[in-house]
Amino acid sequence: MNVPEILVITGASVASVALVSAVALSLRDSRRKEAEFQRRLGNGIPKPEPAPEFMARDATNWMDRRFYLLLERSGSQFSIATALAVCIAFAVVGCTLGLVLSEHFLGGVAGLIVGAMLPLGWWRFQEAQRLKKMQKNLPATLDLLADGLHAGQTLEQAADLVARRMHAPLKDEFAHSVSLLKLGHSPVAVMERMARRIPLPEFQVFATAVLVHRQTGGNLAKLTSRLAGAARDRLEFLGQLGAQTVAGRYSAIGLVIAAVVGVVVLIMARPQYLDFFLTHELGPGMLIAAGVLLLAGTFWIWRITDVKY
Repeated sequence: MNVPEILVITGASVASVALVSAVALSLRDSRRKEAEFQRRLGNGIPKPEPAPEFMARDATNWMDRRFYLLLERSGSQFSIATALAVCIAFAVVGCTLGLVLSEHFLGGVAGLIVGAMLPLGWWRFQEAQRLKKMQKNLPATLDLLADGLHAGQTLEQAADLVARRMHAPLKDEFAHSVSLLKLGHSPVAVMERMARRIPLPEFQVFATAVLVHRQTGGNLAKLTSRLAGAARDRLEFLGQLGAQTVAGRYSAIGLVIAAVVGVVVLIMARPQYLDFFLTHELGPGMLIAAGVLLLAGTFWIWRITDVKY
């Protein structure tokens, strides 16, 4: 089925407008930190829209909450409106490219889905990389906190020590939390925010212990030292697990790449085969079934190799 030329032109126009809007909003959000700092100093800067961290805290729908948490934990500076605009822009561009390259509505639908998933995949990659760095530096961070507490420092002073000596992204998280405490935010609210942005089991226990310590007291320094040891043991276990499951993970990646490359080579060498699949009454269904089975197999292998500790 050929796509009308007017539809392609309209899609290209909408894609251009969406891309320009997404770039403009991205540039605006890149200056949001400085604007928020000037606003707190009382320089007449209006209050911006709620940040993803507050939206994630107050969201009731699981899909909205997961999207807000994705933005928050990826370290993105985009606001909710900008993130949605970026997703829409990529979806429209993908749909237009699919229509132009395949000259079929099915190609437009595939381009729409792929385009919308690209920003989400990038933020998910950033979240995973950020979490990996946090996991690597968490034992040393908890050790430094425990040393400060053993030396008689308050929790705020120990957190400031971490903010000055540790590496990003934990350094940035503690520095921001210390600044929030200096601005008068509640320690409970600050710890809840850190627990959302640092989704590691040892830090979740540490955050809970801090909240309990505020109410009932206890030996927080000793507990922090034990949590540092647990985080170190967990990091060692995950390293051994990764070495044992590397073959399965790379096999799944190889299967996906081989399938995509095979389809591309087939389209370039024998384009009539694709035309036959798209025009035959069973062709689109078989292509969709093949894609679903490939995704299901990849997800299955990923879940088998993703052992929780």
